[in-house]
Amino acid sequence: MLRNRLAALLLCPLLLGTALTGTAAAQSPATQSTPAQVAPAQSTPVLPVFDPANPPRIDAGPLVPGATAFTEAQARRWLMRAGMSNVTDLTLGEDGIWRGQAERQGNLFPVSLDRNGDIATH
Repeated sequence: MLRNRLAALLLCPLLLGTALTGTAAAQSPATQSTPAQVAPAQSTPVLPVFDPANPPRIDAGPLVPGATAFTEAQARRWLMRAGMSNVTDLTLGEDGIWRGQAERQGNLFPVSLDRNGDIATH
């Protein structure tokens, strides 16, 4: 008798699990619940990595507009690493390009910085 109870206790969870799995598998595709559609994640702008061996390009072509990951402090630091000094008046345009003033080789220039880290002097 003890043996029968022990067997029943051991088999009960196994049978219950099989019954639940069988019920879920037996549902028709129309009655199965489907997980909610998840919207794809928006691409988050990525801050470029500063490589001293390959400094930012200056006046190498048109700047690329779009969402930028640069904060004002990071944009200022990026311009300074590229050899600019006295970086002032940085503002982020609606096109995602930072614009301001900077000194380079003793001359003050308007500068722009795009989301890729490319720099233009005007």
